[in-house]
Amino acid sequence: MKFCLTLFFFFIIFVGSSIRTFTPFYFLVEPVDTLSVRGSSVILNCSAYSEPSPKIEWKKDGTFLNLVSDDRRQLLPDGSLFISNVVHSKHNKPDEGYYQCVATVESLGTIVSRTAKLTVAGLPRFASQPEPSSVYAGNSAILNCEVNADLALFVRWEQNRQPLLLDDRVIKLPSGTLVISNITEGDGGLYRCIVESGGPPKYSDEAELKVLSDPEITANLVFLKQPSSLVRVIGQSAVLPCVASGLPIPTIRWMKNEEALDTESSERLVLLAGGSLEISDVTEYDAGTYFCIADNGNETIEAQAEITIQAHPEFLKKPASIYAHESMDIVFECEVTGKPTPTVKWVKNGDMVIPSDYFKIVEHNLQVLGLVKSDEGFYQCIAENDVGNAQAGAQLIILEHGKRS
Repeated sequence: MKFCLTLFFFFIIFVGSSIRTFTPFYFLVEPVDTLSVRGSSVILNCSAYSEPSPKIEWKKDGTFLNLVSDDRRQLLPDGSLFISNVVHSKHNKPDEGYYQCVATVESLGTIVSRTAKLTVAGLPRFASQPEPSSVYAGNSAILNCEVNADLALFVRWEQNRQPLLLDDRVIKLPSGTLVISNITEGDGGLYRCIVESGGPPKYSDEAELKVLSDPEITANLVFLKQPSSLVRVIGQSAVLPCVASGLPIPTIRWMKNEEALDTESSERLVLLAGGSLEISDVTEYDAGTYFCIADNGNETIEAQAEITIQAHPEFLKKPASIYAHESMDIVFECEVTGKPTPTVKWVKNGDMVIPSDYFKIVEHNLQVLGLVKSDEGFYQCIAENDVGNAQAGAQLIILEHGKRS
């Protein structure tokens, strides 16, 4: 049936007064979520293809930007948005927000890109700072330096006011906390962390780490750092912190649900300094309950945490371009997946489609009833969940009826 309809429409095109074909009009590059810092420059990429070339504009938080009179934001030749000297303070955040690229071809229509979030790292705030501690040689130590999440990338450490080099034995957790395993005498000294995020560096308190010689006694087995539950997106990495201390010196092993994890032979599972577990390139199968088990021969203790996996919206079926006549009813199909389950909305030539007796959204598909000439243009299905959003579009051409000979 679909084959017959296709032949029918092609016949109509060629016997009609003019030949019309679908016009390639799509994004080559769309903006992505971006983290920036105060005073830096940032580029939100966008490029669209069409013949003739489309006009590119940008929206921020749903409102078109006036780039003509803007001395910090400008449109680059390829359509990307350049922002210089990013501004961000407690009461003035003009650059942070949601950006969308809008491409228009006169007499053809408009398409919109996915929406991208620009986050500007805030002012440094220490949730915890390093504290003085004494550790027996061979054991592990942690030095806290937990800052607001968007600044953890900008944390570095110093020992005795000199930059501290990280290696397999000395690591920085994603939160900024420092872990030193298999402590030696050379690890003793004064430690502090520094946050450098575009403004003046912010220094934590300084704390002394003392290394004690290994005594001929036992010490209770305790967790210095326990794992906490995580939410991760497919493709990201996950780190479950777990550091224990005691005499005899403990070993760390991991289980997922009821199964022991083999970190020795796995390409994606790595046991980090102190016993923390890193999982790279997570998949939906990594969701579950993880157990960190510390054992020193005298005692065994365990801690647990959940990993929840989310997924970006993806299209299982994208809308297809359609030829139709006035007064016909049509359906643009759209099928999406993602976790959490995405919501779907439709736009026509860049404007939101409001459901009505004329436009109906049924199971994510868009029905347009009783077509009129003004319904021509580009329609896009936009899928969105907590992780992100994606768009896919199609063109509607309204045909003129063939002339009778």
